[in-house]
Amino acid sequence: MNTRVPSRLRKAEEIIELAMMFQNSFCGLCISDIQEHFECSRRSAERMKTVLFDMFPDKIEEVESSDKKKHWRFIKGTMNTLINFNADDFANLEYLKGLSNDENKKKQVDELIAKIKALTPQKNALALETDIDAILESEGFAIRQYSGVNADKKVMETLRMAMLSFKKIQFSYIVKEKQKTITLNPYGVIIADKYYLVGYNDYVSDLRLYKIDKINDLTVLDEYFDKDEKFSLSEYLNNSFSIYQETPIDITLEFDKTLAEDVLNYHFHPTQKVKKLKNENIQVSIKSGGTFAICQELFKWGTMVKIKKPSSFKAYYKQYLLDVLNNL
Repeated sequence: MNTRVPSRLRKAEEIIELAMMFQNSFCGLCISDIQEHFECSRRSAERMKTVLFDMFPDKIEEVESSDKKKHWRFIKGTMNTLINFNADDFANLEYLKGLSNDENKKKQVDELIAKIKALTPQKNALALETDIDAILESEGFAIRQYSGVNADKKVMETLRMAMLSFKKIQFSYIVKEKQKTITLNPYGVIIADKYYLVGYNDYVSDLRLYKIDKINDLTVLDEYFDKDEKFSLSEYLNNSFSIYQETPIDITLEFDKTLAEDVLNYHFHPTQKVKKLKNENIQVSIKSGGTFAICQELFKWGTMVKIKKPSSFKAYYKQYLLDVLNNL
């Protein structure tokens, strides 16, 4: 009788074992810890970690460590509380609330939603809200009203699969009016007025951005890559406003008090610091590059915003406005 365990079951057992390691580790595990325990390659360790992250997206937290490696562990009690509330659950509750004409019942449903959300890790709250928006949109209860370039769903799904499996991609792209074949290690997608793919280009030995709507003939290569552990998409964007990468500068803005509520509920930049002044105006401070994109943002607020510092950026904005007027 053959008692050999099928490879698929063996992989499942290893994932469960890794989950228990994440639960029992106080200091957290790094990629090299997974390599050492399972006696596998770094690539295999990365895949195992990715599978676990996909299975428990809201149960894993990063742990500070003395070395320069990233360490992760399960949030305390994860293996005892495997029931997750997802965006579909909240969307259904919102839908049921809308069917009722009883204001008291609606209030009770709101309280129930608030209680369930309180059990959801805060770091996933924004993603959850975004998922709910997407579900409501697909069901016809919400419409996105903004200008921007659409991204092909098939291209986005292909990019997602390549990033999850750490596989290189190849595509055609126009660079300086010439069609080029680009080979890239895909790291992530930035969603702004357009969709941008960020990744490491071996040919130039540096990170590069590509407009996803300009990508043609996209294929996933049967070749794996090792992602730079030091790369963080959020940290990469902290130096930019929208997608413009420049040396960050300290900018202080002051918004008129009549817009206080709007400004206090507005997300300008990940580095923003907001405070209410004695004159009831709102001060917003950010540290970012991308001066051109910041000018475009300020233009939307008209005469209700002033640039307090630096003077160099104030001069840049004045010139920007003059260029606009001269072009009329």
